[in-house]
Amino acid sequence: MSVSRKSLMASAGTCVLCLFVGVASAATNYEEHWDAGDTNGWIGSTTSSTVVRDNADGNPASSIVVRRDLSPPVFDMGVTSELADVTGNYGGVPGWMLSFDAKYDIGNFADTLVRFRYQDATFNGWHLDVADAFPANSWQSYSVTFDPNWTDAQATANGWVDETGGAVSWQQLMGDVYHPEIRFVMGDELSAIAHVDNVVLKSVPEPTMSALGLWGLLGAGMLVRRKYD
Repeated sequence: MSVSRKSLMASAGTCVLCLFVGVASAATNYEEHWDAGDTNGWIGSTTSSTVVRDNADGNPASSIVVRRDLSPPVFDMGVTSELADVTGNYGGVPGWMLSFDAKYDIGNFADTLVRFRYQDATFNGWHLDVADAFPANSWQSYSVTFDPNWTDAQATANGWVDETGGAVSWQQLMGDVYHPEIRFVMGDELSAIAHVDNVVLKSVPEPTMSALGLWGLLGAGMLVRRKYD
């Protein structure tokens, strides 16, 4: 599956502007289940993304739902966070684990990406493709483990894609993460709805890597390794 899609090429112009610019304090362990509050610091990652809390549909309770706004121009949709806990310096620990649940309600889904942008809204970053299948109305769980100390070659070998054309190295990115993003890449420009729940970012003492560094935990606990073209 090609990851060169219009939404990523145009993302610097379509990402919603957020509050933090420059280096924030070091990222910390964080989790959000949307059991109370509103979107709790999570917003749409493109101008085609509308995000609200859904207190009636979650895994198992509440979640956030992202809907595709069809006002032209139409881009992919996703969610991102402006919270200090998940922004800034990811260095200083041996590794991180990022996990989340997603439900594909309506739409022609082509990819689900975990994406980190560098420094501020003027930069792209690196992303990882985490999904092969998109079963309708069924919660899927994903878990990604990564090492902020990787070289570019190691990050690439573990499935990460550099969107910057070599302008920003993996270690530069990890030293100044702008915002993490869960991006739903669509196969068309029609309506789409997806839910996101149980986002967890935590440091791990020794990252356990597969050959590609990625495991998708699908359905009732079956582990599926992502294969790259």
